[in-house]
Amino acid sequence: QTCHKCNGKDHFSKMCRTKRQRKQNVNAVEQDDYAFVVNDDNSPEKLTFSVGGIELEMLVDSGATSNVMGENIWEKLKAKKIKCHSYVPKEQRNLYAYSSAQALSVKGAFRCEIKIGDRTEEAEFIVIRGNGEPLLGKKTAIKLGVLKIGENVAAVTDLKHTLKEKYPKVFKGVGKLNTKQISLYIDPNVKPVAQPLRRIPYHLRDAVEKKINELIDMDIIERVEGPTPWVNPVVVLPKKGDKDIRMCLDMRKANEAIIRERYPIPTVDEILQGLNGSAIFSKLDLKWGYHQLELTPESREITTFAVHNGVYRYKRLIFGVSSASEQYQHEIANALAGIEGVENISDDVIIHAPDQEAHDKRLHAVMKRLSDCGLTLNAEKCQFNMDRLVFMGILLTQKGIGPTEERVRAVVEAREPKNATEVRSFLGLVGFSSRFIPQFATLSEPLRRLTRKEVMFTFGPEQKQVFERLKAELARAGTLAYFDKEAPTRVIADASPVGLGAVLIQTQNGEEVPVCYVSRSLTDCERRYSQTEKEALALVWACERLHPYVYGRKFDLITDHKPLEVIYSPRSKPCARIERWVLRLQPYDYKVVHIAGKQNIADSLSRLLSDTTSKEVHKHESEEYVRFVAVNATPKALTTREVEEVSATDSELTEVRRAIDNGHFEKCKAYAPIANELCVIGYIVLRGTRIILPENLRAQALSLAHEGHLGIVGTKQHLRTKVWWPGMDKAVEKFCKACHGCQIVARPDPPEPLRNTLLPDGPWRDVAVDLLGPLPSNHSILVLVDYYSRYYEYEVMSSTTAEKVIDSIDCIFSRHGLPVTIKSDNGPQFKSELFGKYCETNGIKHIRTTPKWAQANGEVERQNASLMKRIRIAQAAGLDWKRELRKYVTVYRSIEHPTTGKSPAELLFNRKMRGKLPNISEAKTAELDVRDRDAEQKGKSKIYADERRGAEYSNVDTGDTVLVQQDKVDKFTTPFNTTPHKVVSRTGNQVTIESPTGARYQRNTTHVKKYETNGTREGHHEQNTIPKKEEGETPTTTDTFTPTQEGPQGPERSRRSQRIKKIPERFRDFVVK
Repeated sequence: QTCHKCNGKDHFSKMCRTKRQRKQNVNAVEQDDYAFVVNDDNSPEKLTFSVGGIELEMLVDSGATSNVMGENIWEKLKAKKIKCHSYVPKEQRNLYAYSSAQALSVKGAFRCEIKIGDRTEEAEFIVIRGNGEPLLGKKTAIKLGVLKIGENVAAVTDLKHTLKEKYPKVFKGVGKLNTKQISLYIDPNVKPVAQPLRRIPYHLRDAVEKKINELIDMDIIERVEGPTPWVNPVVVLPKKGDKDIRMCLDMRKANEAIIRERYPIPTVDEILQGLNGSAIFSKLDLKWGYHQLELTPESREITTFAVHNGVYRYKRLIFGVSSASEQYQHEIANALAGIEGVENISDDVIIHAPDQEAHDKRLHAVMKRLSDCGLTLNAEKCQFNMDRLVFMGILLTQKGIGPTEERVRAVVEAREPKNATEVRSFLGLVGFSSRFIPQFATLSEPLRRLTRKEVMFTFGPEQKQVFERLKAELARAGTLAYFDKEAPTRVIADASPVGLGAVLIQTQNGEEVPVCYVSRSLTDCERRYSQTEKEALALVWACERLHPYVYGRKFDLITDHKPLEVIYSPRSKPCARIERWVLRLQPYDYKVVHIAGKQNIADSLSRLLSDTTSKEVHKHESEEYVRFVAVNATPKALTTREVEEVSATDSELTEVRRAIDNGHFEKCKAYAPIANELCVIGYIVLRGTRIILPENLRAQALSLAHEGHLGIVGTKQHLRTKVWWPGMDKAVEKFCKACHGCQIVARPDPPEPLRNTLLPDGPWRDVAVDLLGPLPSNHSILVLVDYYSRYYEYEVMSSTTAEKVIDSIDCIFSRHGLPVTIKSDNGPQFKSELFGKYCETNGIKHIRTTPKWAQANGEVERQNASLMKRIRIAQAAGLDWKRELRKYVTVYRSIEHPTTGKSPAELLFNRKMRGKLPNISEAKTAELDVRDRDAEQKGKSKIYADERRGAEYSNVDTGDTVLVQQDKVDKFTTPFNTTPHKVVSRTGNQVTIESPTGARYQRNTTHVKKYETNGTREGHHEQNTIPKKEEGETPTTTDTFTPTQEGPQGPERSRRSQRIKKIPERFRDFVVK
């Protein structure tokens, strides 16, 4: 802090020990002016102040050491009942006018509050005998922020006077936004409520009537005539020391019907970080903020209120409406949009600039915009041209932000608390500025201890020491720099046994400056982490806590824990908990850098932590839940002790142990074939050297054996060397088939057999359309094919908007007529509303193919491939591809198509096209021949394609759970999406599927695969299954599966080799079921 009396450091002027000046000079601003002969009321150096509650214009003098006024002004102030303390100075005070050796005659003095804008100071005024204009001295002017002293000049800026003259409308009355009216969105499902009248006390009724009349005259409210469904009660509050009142509405019931707009209101931190580089500030206050927005007539009804003399409603937006702050912020932000260096939170508008010229330009732009929009300002609360400005309780300067002098004074002058409630009040007072005290939590701990319920209040020496220490720390608090988006940034984090701490550091102008201090305590669970885990958590928490500053940019993440460099490297393989933290850091572009602990300034913050755990996204409960899932998803290793304990109580193995003793296996037939291999050690049953697992441990064993997803064979081999149980192989197969991870990376099901498209009844009835491109020349080609004749038209296009596509198709249809149906893919042109209306208008049925299944529009896709082949040939030969394309199309249309046996032109136009080769006319063949040939060729193509692709009919049906193929993003992308979907319906080879979120979309059956689930994981199996011999035993035969009816789906085909099964030799003469 700086003393305003001697300009010294670390003390206030009230405690300054410098001697008072005996001789005081009173100077005018100009050298040839005298203090008490300045009578020009239009002097630009005059400002309007509130002196003891009375408005008074005063001249600011940078050379005057006292505040002085003439006897005539003093008498006027007394007549207006100025609030002050008057007295006669005890010591003789000599005041001298400029260039005069004769002392002025002093009548007396008084002290009072002097105010301008939101700055208030207590000042002393000397009253001089005789007449004279009031003069404001240097010290008071500096404190009030109206005087700035440069190196060689004393400058007073009366920008307010200039602005009043240039923009008189802006400072006149309560304005009204003239660009729009505001609508309140009312929920029609909420029933209106007419609340009963709250009777107003008799002694306030006159003031209420006066206020009502004022608001009517100012066009803020209007009288309501007739019935109204809404009535809100009025709350009347008298103002202290005044006959005026404050009138508000209780809108709690009405707010239940008002739907909020949810427009984002900027935080103070967001505003502050935009002030980097600014040196000059101004703050504007919109007069009666909400009342400057006019409501639409439909929105006024819900603001209706009743008083003793009638029913009224507001025409303007009012305080108490739940959506008022959001709508007001939205409209004021829109009104000021486009002006650089202007921010607002509600009715407070701040203008900032790096220099005077830019500031004045922006200020005048804002004033003009306000004048054009009809908005007005409260001149008393506006501050202009400031190098230090208080905004939202924070002091803004060119270097950064700091605590305000008023808050510092309030803390410094606070008395010792007498009880726990006063301690809480003091901590709240200091806590507002705690961002400037890095060690605030530790310093205040002895005081916070007194606020706990179980602690007896004793304000002892320790608390007194802390009380004074907090005052001293805040009095000499440093400045935090503004955040610079371009400056190199570092996040320094550290963890102690009980807390986490971090500091955001930036290098600005070659100097490292702190931007933000943060810290929090560890939860009870987190305190049980290892120190490495705590240090790793500190880095994650610091990045997420400072997310607005570090996301989307490169930064260094500094730690004094060396192992973290390796843990957070790409090749590390940390434990599950830290691996989750690594995933949380993936969105950030950081580099972990190690420094020695002595250089880590965050080290003290983690030890001097904040006692209250921050309300962050990853809360204690969430972390415990994730940890629970991770632990239960990771199968625990089986021990022989655990197997023995479970085997002792397993009913099946109890019978097996009894059967081994007595030789009777009737109750456990599954074990009879291997009875000679069984033995018992304690409660554990062995088959040779392999443990027979009890039922409750089989699911766990399957999970352990399947770790790493070895597949069916690998899992079997893994189990066979250690354990066994009846039906183990089948259990492995069911388990692996139902494994979610294996299913999403498995190969897709083979495609379904081809489905032939029936030949249309005639030419140009069914057509297909597609877009080919874009080509390297930025052209695209529209291809339209007739399904009957295979005749196609094409158009070269430079734009593929829906309008251009419709123009090209319309041109083709003008030559050949309108078709009955048109098939296309799901391109945006064909999905557009414009294309749909075109088809509807012309009576064309539009058919869209299944998404991601180009084969459904195979005819036109095949033509696209042919066209591209010719274009590539032309490009390679250096020829004009458009001319070569015309040549190819001419030949294609005139020659026989391999499927129909007729040329496309002949089938469409019923005549042959003449080409460059000689031609002899032949007799026409019947259409039936064309259909027979078409069906024959399609059948041959289907057989060949189905065999080549290994096609199978899909067994997916309505109600099935399936996995869906997904697009490959990188090498780690699984073939199938990890989320199972449900089949809602199936039509042919097209299925409609629904995601767990309810979204529905269509896919071809080739793109989906049945999702296998079973009860193996719970350890279910068949008790009486005859154990089959394993690999290496005598080969056997088995019955193959024969379907009772082979429907359109076709027989099921085995996807993997099966062992040959046969009945054991000893059962050859028996009938085995």
